Amino acid sequence: MQRTALITGASRGLGLALAQALARDGWTLLIDSRGEAALHGAANELSKLTTVVAVTGDITDATHRQQLAEAAARLGGLDAVVNNASILGPSPQPNLLDYPLDVLTQVYQTNVIAPLALLQAVKAHLKPNARIINVSSDAGVEPYGGWGGYGSSKAGLEQLSAILAVENPGYKVYWVDPGDMRTQMHQEAFPGEDISDRPLPEASVPGFLALLNGDLPSGRYKARDILQKPANTGASVLQLAVLADDYQGARRLYEQGLGLRVIEEWDKADGRGVLLESGRGVLELLDAKQVAAVDRIEAGGEASGAVRLVFQVENVEATGTSMSQHGAAIVRQPVDTPWGHHNQRLRAPDGLHITLFTPIESKPEAETSS
Repeated sequence: MQRTALITGASRGLGLALAQALARDGWTLLIDSRGEAALHGAANELSKLTTVVAVTGDITDATHRQQLAEAAARLGGLDAVVNNASILGPSPQPNLLDYPLDVLTQVYQTNVIAPLALLQAVKAHLKPNARIINVSSDAGVEPYGGWGGYGSSKAGLEQLSAILAVENPGYKVYWVDPGDMRTQMHQEAFPGEDISDRPLPEASVPGFLALLNGDLPSGRYKARDILQKPANTGASVLQLAVLADDYQGARRLYEQGLGLRVIEEWDKADGRGVLLESGRGVLELLDAKQVAAVDRIEAGGEASGAVRLVFQVENVEATGTSMSQHGAAIVRQPVDTPWGHHNQRLRAPDGLHITLFTPIESKPEAETSS
């Protein structure tokens, strides 16, 4: 299923880094910025990976917002809107009592009013469960001296976002602090200083992708905290790639039979694929003797091979029945194992063995009656 994202301020910095990541994932992109040459350069680069529509203009201009809305309609609607475009204001930042009010008005127009105005312009083209990301800053919650104009505008954007989330439960609304980044705006905030120690925008992109691809609740997030690794484990996220000769049959088995949730899918000239969320990833390594013992208990001795899929489920019998109705073969009826689990072994149409299990103490009462 094709997904489309509108990203403002996408000709450089975080906006461009996020657009590049989404392009690699096959998203269709609608992008804008004020600089025509920079925007066209970004669009030419991105178009090597995906479909891109670039519209030059200022997000505070109603005509430009209408052009974006019309482009969104032509693309078939929006799965995501990322309000990334913003302005810093004077550099260096003046104290509030000396802040030129005409410039403060411009900062508020760009950083607070325009994101809402854009959402109003494209609301008819937002798909169900669309993601809305308003890029904020720690300056929106911390009272940094000399940051009153920019910071208060981001504070306004955060409260606006929070109310949008309450008023629109059908969407996911996120206001996100990307952290310090080595960008042109950050350099403008610290004129003459060396900011080479700040991370590049790419360091914040994985957090944004997690919000766009996942199902986290609406709210405020720090981009670099979203995918923090578990403490003291150094663990990576486990993702198992399986070659499915019968792609549709395999997808039906795991999506409908097992109930795994689709988090991403693609259908391109070079092939199809789907990511199915199956909870926490664990890598279990067994020697040949242990594999044989497990196969003997779960499968009556039928060999599982080098790779076997294992899923913890709430009800082994019900899930096994559902999977058998969607193409899996039952290798053996459920059995209580010596390691304290209630297990069932099945075989996918491609021969891959699948173990369903639940800890014996958590078995439903209907299962424990035997």
